[in-house]
Amino acid sequence: MKRRLIRSSIDKQLVERKLRFRLRMFLAIFSIMILILVYDIFQDIIPYYMVLLGMGAGWIVGYWVGRIANFSWHEEKSVVIARMDRVGIFFIVLYTAFSISRRWIFGHWIHGPMLTAFSFSTVAGIMLGRLMSTRSKIKGVLREQGKLKKN
Repeated sequence: MKRRLIRSSIDKQLVERKLRFRLRMFLAIFSIMILILVYDIFQDIIPYYMVLLGMGAGWIVGYWVGRIANFSWHEEKSVVIARMDRVGIFFIVLYTAFSISRRWIFGHWIHGPMLTAFSFSTVAGIMLGRLMSTRSKIKGVLREQGKLKKN
């Protein structure tokens, strides 16, 4: 029985190893952030609605950035690949700038430990958005190639 890539109909052999690793990293970072946020909610560091707000904003950004990524079918290897183009590099630089300046951006409204928790919720949303958009793009390429299995 073939293993499935994150509970889907995508065969592991049809996706480049680097791309599978990227999906696993998005999922791992998202999971770690969620665990930290659940702890922060129970410790009354941040209210749940602020976590949902940060995750929602992060999801929008992550999904949008993920939709810009360039995925294609590699004929010789018979796998889906993702290439880093100039737009992708631009958004990595932009995201890094956001990460560095988050205190300046959100610091006007949120202070102390709540700011850190809100930043974690934004990162969790970004990772979830990237995970979902990457999977969607992979499925799109596999549909074009007629390789996507039906459940």
